[in-house]
Amino acid sequence: MDFSRRSFVRTLLVNTAWMSGVGGMHRARLLGELVPQQDDNRGVLNVHPQDYPVLAETGGSVRLGFNPIRSNHQPDGTLQPILINRLEDGSLKVLNAECPHASCATRTYSIQSQSHLCPCHNSRFRLDGTRISGPAPFGLETLESSLCPDGSLDILVPRLRFSITSKVVDLGVFKRMQIEFPARRNVTYQVVFKQALSDAWEPVSFATTQGGPLQQQTFTGTGLITSLFVAPPQDQGIFAVHILHQAV
Repeated sequence: MDFSRRSFVRTLLVNTAWMSGVGGMHRARLLGELVPQQDDNRGVLNVHPQDYPVLAETGGSVRLGFNPIRSNHQPDGTLQPILINRLEDGSLKVLNAECPHASCATRTYSIQSQSHLCPCHNSRFRLDGTRISGPAPFGLETLESSLCPDGSLDILVPRLRFSITSKVVDLGVFKRMQIEFPARRNVTYQVVFKQALSDAWEPVSFATTQGGPLQQQTFTGTGLITSLFVAPPQDQGIFAVHILHQAV
């Protein structure tokens, strides 16, 4: 899979900052950017609409996913794809692609048929997600979203939230930082780093074992608690774990 930097999903709840000072390297916990409420299971997906030319026109529609879509039209994992549509008034509408009838992934909006179609049982939905026909009892769920100053779109996605823990692993010759988090099945993750809060995230290489080579860039989850290992920075910085998405 070819993932670009625009695919980052900011779902981190707690970042770990490494700072040098009296007594050597120590840790401090910092709230991550764009953190949802503590009693919420939603994570923040940041999307740049200009990366998808189809969204420049009314009726334009894209479907973005975190799990592969199986032949039965359901995600191969626990995360449903989302739909982003350009409405008649020029605004963007974000919908959960999960059909409320049997949880199949609804297709992107078709200008020809003037509808979203669920490929499993032929339920149809308007551009704004409201129900037209079929066995679906109601329309597609609207997801909360907001435009950012840079033109990107922040979207609160159900079940995307997760948290990480970290600790220092002293291997004698060198130290590693162990990052542990629940890695959902068939979801792809990337470890990123920035030296200061105002900096941009940059991907860093990691190992999947304490003493392994720092050469992996992405990791695909298996549904288990996962540990990844990175080299701590020389001075200070913030590590985070991002989920990647792609058009599906």
